[in-house]
Amino acid sequence: MSEHKLQLELLLGNIQEGLKKFTIKELNEAIISFLNKKSDKTTEINYVLDIVCDEYNISKITLKSNNGRGVLQDAKQVCYCLLNLNLGLSLRYISDRIFFNNHNSVAIGVRKLKRADKNHKVDKQFIEKYKKLEKRLLTNFANLENN
Repeated sequence: MSEHKLQLELLLGNIQEGLKKFTIKELNEAIISFLNKKSDKTTEINYVLDIVCDEYNISKITLKSNNGRGVLQDAKQVCYCLLNLNLGLSLRYISDRIFFNNHNSVAIGVRKLKRADKNHKVDKQFIEKYKKLEKRLLTNFANLENN
């Protein structure tokens, strides 16, 4: 038998054993919890929130608040872009687990960067702010890997 087939049989056996001890819902929640721990990016997420708050001189509570226009809206959109494009978090994850807001808000924020026109002053400023914070984020990750 191939190694792959043996591993698959072991997995199915473990699922069967788990279902004897737990409900389907409990087993599913345990698997989801395990997967979240394996791909936990809490430190990176908090760092992104910190650098955005520092750059825009706002608190995390203000950044995560549902209402906001102008500078606060720009801060959120830059944060959405960093989390999605640099950390690889899904739009749904960002909206459901970090900002607790509408998925569309996050999509609009990321789309703003992707469609930004360097010839327009507002878009150019947004791109520059994103690039500045992206550089800071990548520099911090490079420093962590070197230590």
